[in-house]
Amino acid sequence: MNKLELKNVSYTYSAGTPFCKKALDSVSLSFEKGQIIGLIGHTGCGKSTLVQLLNGLLTPDEGAVLLDGQDINRKGGDLRSVRFRVGLVFQYPEYQLFEETVYADIAYGPKNMGLSKEETDRRVRETVQFVGLSEDCLSMSPFDLSGGQKRRAAVAGIMAMEPEVLVLDEPAAGLDPIGREEILGGIFSYQRKKKSTVIIVSHSMEDMARYSDRLVVMNRGRVLMQGSCREVFSRPERLTEIGLDIPQITRFMLALRKRGIDVRTDIFTVEEAKDEIIRVSGGRHRA
Repeated sequence: MNKLELKNVSYTYSAGTPFCKKALDSVSLSFEKGQIIGLIGHTGCGKSTLVQLLNGLLTPDEGAVLLDGQDINRKGGDLRSVRFRVGLVFQYPEYQLFEETVYADIAYGPKNMGLSKEETDRRVRETVQFVGLSEDCLSMSPFDLSGGQKRRAAVAGIMAMEPEVLVLDEPAAGLDPIGREEILGGIFSYQRKKKSTVIIVSHSMEDMARYSDRLVVMNRGRVLMQGSCREVFSRPERLTEIGLDIPQITRFMLALRKRGIDVRTDIFTVEEAKDEIIRVSGGRHRA
């Protein structure tokens, strides 16, 4: 069942001027309920424009954005309600922290939804667990947190609204490996518990392979391909043609194949690679 859908959506920046640029060109795309969808593509392919269309921050020049089958930009529609239902986390969201305490910052969205004090408190305390912050941080100023903690607090602020669709634009950008694991692992745990739809924009093929149920590849404002991680990463030549990388472990398996070792190359996780190497070696190196 599709939770969110784009139908023949186009968007042009600075239309009618010498600086016009078509960011999206007749994009039709659906996001299924209860999945984590990875949105990948090189810089300038239209990913960030697309995610801003999903909750009405931008309005398409042509086409429609449908949430549960209804056009979010229809006349008489309630975009405020849409933005509670489709939560958007911008790249570097820590720059949007502004309250006196971490608690107040995370509680800002639920309060604006008109939730009770008790329900707001429940959501704040639950979401800090998802993002890996201790409750001791709640009484602190957000500006006294480390960079990684600020990022987690900002993500928690959107999670606390419990949107039906959570959209994140490069949520792990600039973080070290531990920080990436904490952020993305928390998002994964949140999605599995809430059964929400999660859309993640990322340049990291390893992250996308590990956490996504499905991938969408964009190029020059259009959808180039989509499918499971296995389906997409089994076409490495097509990905590299448009300037994208493939997971390191997939590259490793391709290198083994070039050396004459008969391994599968549609592999994108370390565990799968280990099992495949054990298989071709006849189980001789099983740990």
